[in-house]
Amino acid sequence: MIVPVSLLIGSVSLDLVACYCVKRSKGFKKAIWGVAGLLAIISAFILLSFVVRHIPLGIAYSVWGGLGVLGTVLLDRMLFNSRLGTQGMIGVVCIVAGIVAMQL
Repeated sequence: MIVPVSLLIGSVSLDLVACYCVKRSKGFKKAIWGVAGLLAIISAFILLSFVVRHIPLGIAYSVWGGLGVLGTVLLDRMLFNSRLGTQGMIGVVCIVAGIVAMQL
């Protein structure tokens, strides 16, 4: 079970790299960042395709998406100094709670 979880973490990490690259591309005005973002998200989905061989799709994708949202919020805060309002924070907490509930 450690290999699928490791691949899932790698896939989430590539998703975060893709989000970072898309942000840096300035709406794809900087093509190299846009292309890097596309390559990262394609790689993330390739890894995710290996994960779903061992973990049910619903669980794998919800964990992937939830960790991607949480990671993107943290990345945006740390690197770009963006802030979430109270409503946004409540939404993130609900997403994380949903992931935890699915794992029970």
